[in-house]
Amino acid sequence: MICPEGQRRGGRGCCILGGVGELFDVPALRIRQPGKLLANRATYEIFNAERQLLATAAEIEGHTRLELLSKSMPDTRVFAVTTADGEPVLSLIKQASEWMTDLRGPGGELIGRIHTGDTRRTYTLLDERDRTVGQVTGDLALKHFMVTSTTGGQFARVRKTFAGFTKEVLTHFDHYMVEFTGRVPQPARTLTVMTPIVLDLTVYGPI
Repeated sequence: MICPEGQRRGGRGCCILGGVGELFDVPALRIRQPGKLLANRATYEIFNAERQLLATAAEIEGHTRLELLSKSMPDTRVFAVTTADGEPVLSLIKQASEWMTDLRGPGGELIGRIHTGDTRRTYTLLDERDRTVGQVTGDLALKHFMVTSTTGGQFARVRKTFAGFTKEVLTHFDHYMVEFTGRVPQPARTLTVMTPIVLDLTVYGPI
């Protein structure tokens, strides 16, 4: 993915996300949690529409069985996002008390943030300078979400899909679909792909 001219010289934004931008530069993605009962840490797998594994987001710190059963989870949860070959591309750092999730590059540089609204139905996508680049708004059932630009035009949809009878009834493991309606610049594209993970941790957690 080629950075816009205005961002090339600054070395920020799109240029930082060049590799991960190409990784997620597909019309649709599937995000699912592997089906493990009482797993000690959250893991998400990201596939393209052809079910080819593109990336994995895995929580760095595990949790005790007591924490999982009592839902007493730490305020800050850190995920390493890697390619299917294990190459690091992002760190996702979710801070529950501040309703904010940071996305950082392999070198620790901030590349964007996701702010969770008070009702958990809205998520604001921010770039590395805290400028709004998108808004995610869900329905009352928190199943279908519309992603819009700062001008109000829709550029993506996020929806919670059926994960299978066993997962739906016995576990918290969920599946999501992200569909883009056109080309989306960085960092909005990657922030949109990461939103279902933030949504799942916020609404359907603890794992």
